[in-house]
Amino acid sequence: MRRYTPQSVKEQIFTGLKAFGLAEDQAQVCTEIMFATDLSGVDSHGISMLPLYWQEISDGTLNEKAEQRLDHQFGAVSVFDADHGFGHPVSVRAMDAAIEAAEKFGVGIGSVRNANHFGAAGQYVLRAARRGMVGIATCSTRSAMQKPTGAKHALMGTNPIAFAHPVKDEEPIFVDMATTVVPGNKVKVYAYADEPLAGEWATDGSGEVVTDGMQVYNALLNPESSDIGLLPVGGNSAGGHKGYALATMVQLLSAALSGSDQPGDVAGRQSIGYFFLAIDPRAFGEGADAEEYARVLRDTLRGMEPVDPDEPVQVAGDPEHRSVEDRSVNGIPISDGMVQAIREAVEDAGAEFILTEV
Repeated sequence: MRRYTPQSVKEQIFTGLKAFGLAEDQAQVCTEIMFATDLSGVDSHGISMLPLYWQEISDGTLNEKAEQRLDHQFGAVSVFDADHGFGHPVSVRAMDAAIEAAEKFGVGIGSVRNANHFGAAGQYVLRAARRGMVGIATCSTRSAMQKPTGAKHALMGTNPIAFAHPVKDEEPIFVDMATTVVPGNKVKVYAYADEPLAGEWATDGSGEVVTDGMQVYNALLNPESSDIGLLPVGGNSAGGHKGYALATMVQLLSAALSGSDQPGDVAGRQSIGYFFLAIDPRAFGEGADAEEYARVLRDTLRGMEPVDPDEPVQVAGDPEHRSVEDRSVNGIPISDGMVQAIREAVEDAGAEFILTEV
């Protein structure tokens, strides 16, 4: 797979978003989040989102001129309305509000309604952890992608959960995971690379596994015309009911509290909900040093004897931190199919195609 210079990836995201109609300040925030996501190795949620964003703007389901606002505040809780626009800028505001509340009250919550896709949830919990806070983020998603255990059809989305904990003098421990076996946008990466899906990720209405990446991706984009859906974490044979339960929890935290749509409502503009929680470890007094505890735990886990000496035990966040080091120097890999889709989207919007190979 060809690699592209980090600077050209970042500039392509920004110029593309500007051509899509975003105000410069919103385009800048989106660019920072999407570019950091690409550096961290999460190829599904960075520059590869440009074609879908342009499609949604073109069909009127994503509001590129959104006027996002603080809608309600009570104690440590702040609720924002995203005006059906890009989720990245309002998510930064919501997590920052949660952090500021946690500095005052020990905990803080940011909630968002009427939103669109916000990229990788992990970027927002890292924002909290790098300010000394424990961060948690969840969100509902745009359409029916996940099949409840035992159901023929999908209903909920991929409903991700992200968590980050600060570590003394090191990068945070963090996890960002869909409650489906894989996120929908990872299916997109396989589809554009023309690669079959790598296992029991999706099934049709008869419960048969479907491995054609583009077939599954198109079904996820058009759930009303397909019975293909992603399985919850655990799949059909390894505790999928637990992934389904986690997805239900995420739906309630993200959508019920914010006043967002019920799952599966795919008509018109999206109303995705977000939930952000910040916890200040200092609120628990001087009896514990949470950052030092996390450092010792991380070192203990990494030091465990591996089954394969060539595959040392890792801690959540290790692969992403290594990816940032690698890609910052060696470039960001993008499949030829995705590069072509990006080119078509940005040029259709009136921007120049500027991705440059390493």
